[in-house]
Amino acid sequence: MRRSNLYTFVFITIVTIICAGLLSSAAYYLKDKQQTNVEVDMKKNILKAVKLLESNKISQQEILSSYNQNIESYAVNYLGEIIELPEGISVEDIDPEKEEIKPESERMYPVYVKKSGMDVDAYCIPIIGKGLWSTMYGYLALESDLNTILGITFYKQGETPGLGSEVESKKFQDKFIGKKIWDENNNLISINILKIEPSSDSPDLIHEVAGISGATKTSEGVMNLLLKDLNKYENYFRRLRESSSKKEITSNV
Repeated sequence: MRRSNLYTFVFITIVTIICAGLLSSAAYYLKDKQQTNVEVDMKKNILKAVKLLESNKISQQEILSSYNQNIESYAVNYLGEIIELPEGISVEDIDPEKEEIKPESERMYPVYVKKSGMDVDAYCIPIIGKGLWSTMYGYLALESDLNTILGITFYKQGETPGLGSEVESKKFQDKFIGKKIWDENNNLISINILKIEPSSDSPDLIHEVAGISGATKTSEGVMNLLLKDLNKYENYFRRLRESSSKKEITSNV
């Protein structure tokens, strides 16, 4: 009996060591591929937000090529100033979640800009926040006026299937297109997500969208994360909008 127990113990130990070795080897050799997949997925969703990608049927190489040709990136601080990144760090390496736990003065906020030649067509920022069950991740793109929503994507979430998970649906995301985030008094108010369809004669219609039916908490989460993340960039947006206004005044003189 003792030999039998010893044999079983040795056998299990050997199998465990072999399996652990195989898993470690697989993780090591697949690491680069996994990092590439994460990078491609991030860039794909930025392209979707700025309306440079309408179909998922596109190769990784095509995604990277389109991103490199059309998107410029940099980071800003909480004052809205473009900053120089630490050596060896790219804008795409910045993790917005990790930035939130830093002191405000040390945070770096990524900005992705769609350009046509020297002209800026759109600004894109990451958006992250809590839904009912999970953290939702996406990107928000604004037109060059920094007021009109060009596109929004949610690409990672764990909300209720068939309900809150609809944040990833084109039907829900399209509701935001053309909506405004600033009011007539130049206050950043973001988007109000309602439980019902907004009234066509509502004075605030341009700032309102209908939430997801049966997913009130998820809809509230989207509304809260939009305001939270837009506020991070408010100083930067104001700088650009004021600069643009001055240029318009000068060009009309």
